[in-house]
Amino acid sequence: MILPEFRVMAPENLYEALDLLDGYGPEGAMVLAGGTDLLVRMKEGSLCPSTVIVLDKVPNLDFIEMSADKIRIGAMTTFDQVISSDIIRDYAPVLWSAAQSLGSPQLRNRATIGGNICNGSPCADSLPPLYVLDAVAILESANGERRLPIEKCFKGPKETVFYRNELLTAVEFAIPAQSANSFFFASGQRKALAITKISVAGQFNFIEGVVQMARIAYGSVAPSVLRGAAVEEYIQWQSLSQETIKKSVSLCRNEIKPIDDIRSTADWRREATGVLLQRGLELLAEKNQPPAQI
Repeated sequence: MILPEFRVMAPENLYEALDLLDGYGPEGAMVLAGGTDLLVRMKEGSLCPSTVIVLDKVPNLDFIEMSADKIRIGAMTTFDQVISSDIIRDYAPVLWSAAQSLGSPQLRNRATIGGNICNGSPCADSLPPLYVLDAVAILESANGERRLPIEKCFKGPKETVFYRNELLTAVEFAIPAQSANSFFFASGQRKALAITKISVAGQFNFIEGVVQMARIAYGSVAPSVLRGAAVEEYIQWQSLSQETIKKSVSLCRNEIKPIDDIRSTADWRREATGVLLQRGLELLAEKNQPPAQI
């Protein structure tokens, strides 16, 4: 399908971009970052914006920075840049692993982390890792800056709570503790070039083999990415024994809310999500054995 006619605006700095967004009022304008989702949806006819604001010329939106206690990623940072970053690989491997699972090299070279967030899809590969990292979205508008926990950014499939005049400029999270362990697993129709059917991310801290802190998030099993609250509560202050893992998998399957759709069935998603969680917990159990009793 051919793209519909639309007006293109290409601001050359952040202030111009925010002024453009603010000037379009209730009808709004759509922002193009990497274009890997927006252009597809425009061709399909599911989105028909009259104006598209292209961010390619806006400087200082593609970066990965680490301060004394935080890591910040610019919204225009591509997934290829995430994969190439020593900071992400060493300090946020859960996000680094997820970035590698996204699409193809060509897609990762264009797709941006900001676009992945703003698309609001429950199958977005970056969202479960950002959930377990307790990330914060940084939004800017002509009225100033607003910060939102990533979990508060979505109200349904492909629906965010962002205002029409707001631009996501960065996402940041606290540097995980040195004792942190993580995992990310996803399943799709194929090993590459396929939309994720389900995903599971986990971020844990251990003390002598006992779970001090657990954060778990599931993708594609609810209208938005879902935190594994029941498993997190149950698993804290326990070692990852086979019994604990089995109970965690059962809680997982009870708390997710998958549906039947064109890519899979609810029953398959419920079963497979438990399998991926079990795989992740068993991986962490191998690395974090309790001290031997004497």
